[in-house]
Amino acid sequence: MVVLHEILDGPNGDDPNNNPQEGEDNQNENPQEEVENLRNLLELPEELIERLIAHIPRCYYPYISLVSRDFRQVITSDKLFRTRSLLGFNEPVLYALIGSTQTPLSWFFLRWSNFPLELHRIRSLPTVLLGAAVVTIGYKMYVMGGTIGLNHHVSTVIVIDCRNHTWNYLPDMKRARYRAAAGEIGGRIYVIGGRKKQDADWVEVFNATTESWETVSSVCPNDASANGVFSTYVVMQGRIFALDRWGCFAYKPVQGLWQSWGVASELTRFWHPLSSFTVIGELLYTVDLTCSLGHPIVVYYPNESVWRPVMGFHLPILSQCWSKIANFGGKLVIFCTCLGTFKHILCIVIALEARQGGHIWGVVESNSRVFRDDMMLPYIRLCQTVTF
Repeated sequence: MVVLHEILDGPNGDDPNNNPQEGEDNQNENPQEEVENLRNLLELPEELIERLIAHIPRCYYPYISLVSRDFRQVITSDKLFRTRSLLGFNEPVLYALIGSTQTPLSWFFLRWSNFPLELHRIRSLPTVLLGAAVVTIGYKMYVMGGTIGLNHHVSTVIVIDCRNHTWNYLPDMKRARYRAAAGEIGGRIYVIGGRKKQDADWVEVFNATTESWETVSSVCPNDASANGVFSTYVVMQGRIFALDRWGCFAYKPVQGLWQSWGVASELTRFWHPLSSFTVIGELLYTVDLTCSLGHPIVVYYPNESVWRPVMGFHLPILSQCWSKIANFGGKLVIFCTCLGTFKHILCIVIALEARQGGHIWGVVESNSRVFRDDMMLPYIRLCQTVTF
């Protein structure tokens, strides 16, 4: 049995324990007055409605959308997204793919504005193919390539609209790619590798405005794997960093330049294929279960090429294979599985602060159980944060 909240259709929102009869009992005793208030609200100019809605936390939007079709159109419009961005009201929403040895992967989301923190299942989205690259821009999540079965690599691209949890296909990439590296730089998505290494088409770029792909001629690094398979990747300081079995590589699209580090470099000391990682404020954070620097979370400073511990907090015992960390609106989020009577996932939210001496300090703001499975140990395959 899995204990969690699911996204439900209807006026009872996402609380399955809500009683519709209770809602009727609590309604205004004067229905005519209620109708008049609604009529006056609907007569407001659309721009004013949009500005009013922009001030409301997104967790209430499912309820607001029930008012009328006009309200639903405002809530799903690009204009509202821009207005919230200009007003500084955008909120981070974290998406995770979670499954177990006996259950398929499913999408879940987590909002910081929801207390207590809870994962909510999304049933309307497709799962992500093994080896697909995932990139987020604003409220959209782009899923590119992957494999169907063992050797059928694909060039398929889908985009997920996280405002209403819908998705559709985009034009395919020029080449099929499996376990490519990808990242957004300057509003464009660059996809690297995932296929046999060759200068002519190892890199291609997607223009999100025109929804078109084009290959980028690039001199591939000599020490990269011939099959072009990457185990993980991040974007930092305008470069796409990617790991393969031989080391780490960074690609800077603006100049088309490559940089490489061997497997014995300082960068790969803690950042490796089995580690969980994220970038916050152009610094790379990852988990170090050995606590070789005295703490389980370490941070890499690319300008100094040095790792330092994140100071000032105590964490539960983490399982590196079953833990994921993510950037959640500038805070560090850790999802970790814990063994016990129940197999559950903890969500730890840590606020970060840079102090004198070049050290990052963290304060635990929240420690919540957000998922429970009575039978199977869950695992987290993917964590991505969007903002809208």
